[in-house]
Order: sequence, then structure tokens, then C-alpha cells
Amino acid sequence: MRHLRVPSAETQHWLELCRSQNWLQKGAGVITLEDGMKGIPLSENAPSETDECWSNNSIFSAQGLTKGPEHWSEHLDQKLLQDIGKELPKSYEIQGDILIVKLEEQTLEYGKAIAEAMLKQLPSVRLVCADNGVSGEFRVRDLEPLASRNEDISTVTQIKENGVLISTDPAKVYFSARLSQERKANLSVAQILSKKLSRPLRICDPYAGVGPSLASLLRDDNLVSECYAGDLNPDAFELLKHNIAHFISKSSNPLRELKIENIDARKWKDELNGEQKIDYLLVNLPHQTLEHLPELLPLISRGHPTVIRGWAIIDRDTLSFQEEKIAGQIKSAGGKVESIKTSEVKGFSSSKIFMRFESWQIFNRSV
Repeated sequence: MRHLRVPSAETQHWLELCRSQNWLQKGAGVITLEDGMKGIPLSENAPSETDECWSNNSIFSAQGLTKGPEHWSEHLDQKLLQDIGKELPKSYEIQGDILIVKLEEQTLEYGKAIAEAMLKQLPSVRLVCADNGVSGEFRVRDLEPLASRNEDISTVTQIKENGVLISTDPAKVYFSARLSQERKANLSVAQILSKKLSRPLRICDPYAGVGPSLASLLRDDNLVSECYAGDLNPDAFELLKHNIAHFISKSSNPLRELKIENIDARKWKDELNGEQKIDYLLVNLPHQTLEHLPELLPLISRGHPTVIRGWAIIDRDTLSFQEEKIAGQIKSAGGKVESIKTSEVKGFSSSKIFMRFESWQIFNRSV
């Protein structure tokens, strides 16, 4: 294969020129030469060595440095690729070392071949699963293993978020990596509240899932004194216990009290024997957050500033009314709202959005 010998500092210039003129050999890489030179692979369309376009740079022959495929579909047999045609999956999701792909009905029979091609292209992926939609009481994904490395088809995996490893299982529990920025904001708000109160916080995450929101809160020294967390999904509850044990093992300040329960969030007020002790409440059950909120307010501590951060799916055209609605619920429970803000986090459908609200309030001691 012909290569153009150029100084390393000029490599990008010549690459762009050759690419724009269709002179660059597809599938081949740049060769590193001695004396600070590079070899750019040339296609058959490129002019001869004597052409003035090369500015006296020489051309030499060498075995090409072949690039690997740039897309997983390049690992598929060409006939198979033609058979799949436009139904080829355009996107996928990766959780830890598990790749989750949605296959159209027409491509189900090619699932194993598609999965094996993905494994060849993505060395960090251990298992490829087909997403067959959600099912069951907790609306978790029905995952079908298609292909794996070392015949390991376990769907338990670990996700690293904000420097913390979180164990999860996408076949049994819900986890959204897209909310990582929300969880970072949870930490920032908690730090502000702790500073305002001049002490560690008593926090409650009654819809904790596997505990991603608690990962950074429990690892921040002197931020949390008491933690109450749970989830109604028994599989999430087991992973939550495991994760919390991991989180607090990395902290130098032991919690004064820790309770982890597999209960309906609305029963926490009974679990705490009616004690109004929570400084910082997280409410993340998007389809029912606003419905459940009044039954969670009895948990909130009295006589000093507290914070509620929650997430809800609402009709897009009702966003401007949500602050008043939430403030009304807090007022009815005996609280005085100091500030409240609602924001759209992301779209959910053509008519609905995923909303975040953050409310700072003080509840009257007499309530």
C-alpha cells in the first residue's frame, strides 16, 4: 500500500487534504515512522509521487496498518446485514457491563448474531440482552440474554457514578444513569442545608431503589447522622442493603441510626412511631410522587428549615401550576414554604415531562 511520508506536526493537515480529495485509504491507519515522521495510507485514487500536490513529500510502499471496524454492524456477515436492512438496531443502552438492545420483531431471529457482533466491537461489555419491554408489579424490564463472554449470563452488574460503585440488576430493578446530575445536585443541596443547621442531617429516601442517591450523601463526612431508606421492590431492597453497607464502609463517621426497610413509603411515619425528625426528604416515584407527598410530610422535622426534593411526571402544560399545588400540600400539613422551584428535567412524551421540585420550608412545632 502506498503511504505519504509527512512530518508528524503536519499529519492533520495532510489527513484532511487526502480525505477531502478521496485519496485516503479507507480502513487503514496512520503509520508511525522514525525521525518524527508519519505515513498516511493512500488510495488508488491518489496522484503519483511526482505530482506537485505532495509538496516534495515522498511516497513509499508499506504494509498497511489496518483499522478495526468502527461500528459493531461491520462484524456481521454481509448477507445477514442485507437481510436485516433498515431494521438494524440504531441505539442501545449500557448498564455496567451489560448492553441492552431493543430488537424489532423482524430482527428477533438475528438476535444472537447481533449480540455476538456487539461483543466483538465492545470489549467492556460482558452480556448482551434483548429488551422485551417492562412487566410485573414494579414495571422492570424483561431482559432476554442473547450472548455473553465466558457464558456468564448474570444480570447483576456494577455502575460507577460520581466515583462510587453501585450494584444493580436491570432485569429486576429500575436504575437511570440519566439522573446522575440530579443526584449530584442532591449532595450540593444537602451540604447547604447541613451548613445552615450547623449539624449533620437526618435524611429519608423512601423510594431509594438500589440507593444511587445515597451513594454520595453517605460518603460525605459529617453530612448525615441518621438515614432511613427503603423500597417496596424486594429485589431492589436486597441490593439497597448491600450498597448502603458499601457506602458507609468508606465513611470515617458512623451513622447514629440507620434503618433500611422493604415497605410502602407511606408507612414510614408508622415505622418512625410518628416522630417528626427528617431534615431532608427525597421523593422519587415519578408516576405517584405528588399523590404520595401528603402522606410523607408527617416525617418532616419541626421548627427549623427542611428540604424536600422530588421528581414527578406531569402534563407539560401544568408545570407553571405545580409550585402552587405543592406549596398548598405543605401548608395544609402545617408548613410555611420559604422557597419552592419546579423545573423540567427532560421530556417524557409528546404531552408529558419529567419534573423536579425543590422546596425549603419550616413546619410549625405545634403541628
